Amino acid sequence: MKTMLILIISFVGIATFSSCEKLVDTTWVYYNETYCADAWGQSTVPEDEKKKNIEKHFKNKGIKIFKIEINDDGTPESCFSCGCKTGKIIKCKIKESDVATMINEEFYQ
Repeated sequence: MKTMLILIISFVGIATFSSCEKLVDTTWVYYNETYCADAWGQSTVPEDEKKKNIEKHFKNKGIKIFKIEINDDGTPESCFSCGCKTGKIIKCKIKESDVATMINEEFYQ
């Protein structure tokens, strides 16, 4: 009986802790990746490293990124200078209260 009570209390505690993110209003913002003009580094790094670089960049600005997705849904530009678009879109899930800061970082909704 005591073991069952401990299991129930543990389950409730874990369920409560894991749902904290759901209490925050979040939204998605988008960024058109460039070949090498992005604040977190060049586009040529592996995707996992790129995601870590993005998270670190925004953590330093006080913004928590809950999730990052990168897809090829954009249109690549036919130039290869630093500011040209690669065709990849970086999608970040953030708190709604951080949207203005992300827009200042050239993201859009």
